Amino acid sequence: MKKVVFFVLLAVLALALMPVTAQDQPFAGQKVVVVTQEGSAIGGPAEKYGAEWAALTGAEVEVQRFAFGDLFPKIITALQTGTGEFDVMIYASDWMGDIAGGGYVLPIPDSVKEAVEWDDILPLYRERIANWGGVTYAVPFDGDSHMMYYRKDLVNPESAYAADFQAQYGYPLDEPQTWSQYADIAEFFQGKEVDTAGVVAPIYGVAEALRKNAQSFWFLMSRAGGYAKVPGDPYFFFDENMTPLVNTPGWVQGLQDWIDIYGCCAAPDMINFDVVNVRAVFPAGQTVFGLDWGDVGPITVDPNSSVVQGLAGFGTLPGAERYWDRASGAWVDAEGGVNKAPFIAFGGWVISVAADSDVADAAFDYVTYLSNKELAGVLATTGGTGVNPLRQSQFDSLDLWTGAGFDEASAQDYLDAVLSTINDPNNIVDLRIPGAFEYFSALDQGIAKAITGELDAQAALDEVAAAWDAITERLGRENQLKLYKESLGIQ
Repeated sequence: MKKVVFFVLLAVLALALMPVTAQDQPFAGQKVVVVTQEGSAIGGPAEKYGAEWAALTGAEVEVQRFAFGDLFPKIITALQTGTGEFDVMIYASDWMGDIAGGGYVLPIPDSVKEAVEWDDILPLYRERIANWGGVTYAVPFDGDSHMMYYRKDLVNPESAYAADFQAQYGYPLDEPQTWSQYADIAEFFQGKEVDTAGVVAPIYGVAEALRKNAQSFWFLMSRAGGYAKVPGDPYFFFDENMTPLVNTPGWVQGLQDWIDIYGCCAAPDMINFDVVNVRAVFPAGQTVFGLDWGDVGPITVDPNSSVVQGLAGFGTLPGAERYWDRASGAWVDAEGGVNKAPFIAFGGWVISVAADSDVADAAFDYVTYLSNKELAGVLATTGGTGVNPLRQSQFDSLDLWTGAGFDEASAQDYLDAVLSTINDPNNIVDLRIPGAFEYFSALDQGIAKAITGELDAQAALDEVAAAWDAITERLGRENQLKLYKESLGIQ
């Protein structure tokens, strides 16, 4: 019997010492170069799980990360000049007009769709965000839309501050439904001494990403939505003739609101905030409100990053009491008192494989590994990954979220806010046509001029509209209009 055991052990040892075969590591000797943004959000998972995939497949993964403002120029320059620098690109879905529309990436094979359980991805992301010209060119990596975060322990009808607020503003203190209510509540709490997890300290009104050359333009779009998006009218950025709508009264009101709240109720140094700051300041209990993508939710329940565990409320973006009707050229009172137009800002990070990659099979295998259903659930519930819910299974399983630290009520509140945004019939899908980066850069400059007082809101957006027209003319008005209508589902 001892001899049998000895020979079995010898056999096991021999197997352990045998070299790994090519079948075990099918991409041995191949190098996959990935490009995405710097930081823990998105870039972190790309590197961490890329290393896991490399160990399993024998491949080498190199993740190149760039600041968000530099990412598009780096990608598009490499693609347009044919340098072949990148095999896999993890990028903003609203750049697909330039990247997929330029013929620079490969269609997603059916085998990849099957492996990532494609039908579990919400239709908005798998059918609209991932496609260009009727072809799927990307795998959705996260599901993005803007939402509102607030201190529900302070902002509720039973709050210790409720009576004073009602006496001052004439209506109950509760989750704001309009931007004017949002501003009132921010003003009311600005500088007040409040108790946060046993520490009494002054609190500020709002934390929002305002820094130039970061994400400010997306937050203006969110603020303008309720004022400028007409129910039933698909046009928001341009009209049916490709004339910019960015300087119409609804957009101007959204920018003026932002100017006003920045002057009144902003966290210190908010002019230099990007979303990284928002994701630190709101969970630290320093503000009553925060605006962001879904990322703040999991951070609020992380005891290493948050002092507002169980104190955070989650809501859709506020709307407006009236909106600008471009057809009649007049303001219209919103039906039911509020016009909500939640913004599918950014649309999510997507992953594509470069058409000129010489390791396309390995690249697609990397994409499959990074996008699988189980990992998507881990990333969506982990603060700091930059990945937000995008799969039906993530909304069906409350245990996924309570297991990550949410209490049941908070988990349901968070998921309801995300899903209500995605399903709202008046929501706004981000601009996804060639030149999107240029259009946004022009808007970014206009916002900076208005916030700093160089120009008033109308003059700043008039400049933006002129810049948008120039970009459209250079890229070809007729083709831009065609692609814009296609992006809205208009034939």
